[in-house]
Amino acid sequence: MAINLKDFKATKYPNLYKSIKSHEKNGFKYLLWAKIDGKLHKKILGYSKKDNLTDRSANLKADAYKADIEAGYTSTSNITLNKLFNLYFETLDTSKQWTHKKKYIYEHYIQSHLGKKKIEKIREMDIQNILNKMTSQGLSPRTRKSVLEVLNPLFRFAVTNKYLKSSPTNGITVKIPSQKKIVTNATDLFKKVYAGITAYYHDNPYYRALFLFGFTGRRKGEILNLKWENIDFTHNYYWIEDTKTDDQQKYQLPPYLIEPLKEIKDDRKGLVFKSPITGKKIINIDRQMRQLKKFLEIDNLSMHYMRNILVSALAEQQVEAITLSGILGHKDPNTINKYLSINHYKSSQIGLDKVDSILDVEVIDG
Repeated sequence: MAINLKDFKATKYPNLYKSIKSHEKNGFKYLLWAKIDGKLHKKILGYSKKDNLTDRSANLKADAYKADIEAGYTSTSNITLNKLFNLYFETLDTSKQWTHKKKYIYEHYIQSHLGKKKIEKIREMDIQNILNKMTSQGLSPRTRKSVLEVLNPLFRFAVTNKYLKSSPTNGITVKIPSQKKIVTNATDLFKKVYAGITAYYHDNPYYRALFLFGFTGRRKGEILNLKWENIDFTHNYYWIEDTKTDDQQKYQLPPYLIEPLKEIKDDRKGLVFKSPITGKKIINIDRQMRQLKKFLEIDNLSMHYMRNILVSALAEQQVEAITLSGILGHKDPNTINKYLSINHYKSSQIGLDKVDSILDVEVIDG
């Protein structure tokens, strides 16, 4: 409903007005009507009964609002969470896989609950209610945490751009139980899985290369997004562009990957592991992994578990934690080493030397 100044009378305070009529339940309505930096601002400040306002306290509230506007804070009266997300999404790099995952998470878990709500009205309890509902639906802590991984930067964006003074997510955390898989006899297991991949996919260089990439420490998404343009066969290294830590990382290309990669029949443009049928990005490799698991008789094998096997085997070879972190592409190795810089390429070289000793691979130069 439009605000009509005729329904209000001036108070003794400049730019502060009070309704002529008193609402039976809420009391008198207070209105700020003022020009700030050449622009007219109309703001209902609250009610005498409902919000326990007096002329004096309403004036203090009006002064605080004017100070915010003069400091550059944008009025959020018409900004819903949906609108804020659209503004935020426009600033993201749409070539990144995580950008599209953020949109998916927002649309599936957040939008229906808070999308139409004004951002200035969103409270910590509103977000906690979403997380509680997800818990009652049996969704995992990892999935619940992904909601915070979207909302935290979204509200930081709002604070940085002066839509809000503080984020309603500040006091909320989601603890994820340790999912660390203990790998025993990792060196022997490494040899077994490596031999199984090379044997099962002996005549299929495409899947042999794809699964052997799991023993470089790369995540499944990083492997499936790898491009031919980012592989240098002359100097035997490759770049990962779309990483979980959102930075580019350079790694040495292992000898056991060079042959199958070169054997893949492809135009050497775009994705390395594009679909042989559609030419588009592969989304699901579950069927091939099930076949490999059955062949190896290892029920819990996965691309992620191969990362565990790799670092566990290298740890058995006395490789330091800082190097293991570099191999896996971590930005921070751990709390103890948080001030150390990670050289991913050097780490991959050290790791490959140890892999060669595990597999007893002879590397011939030239």
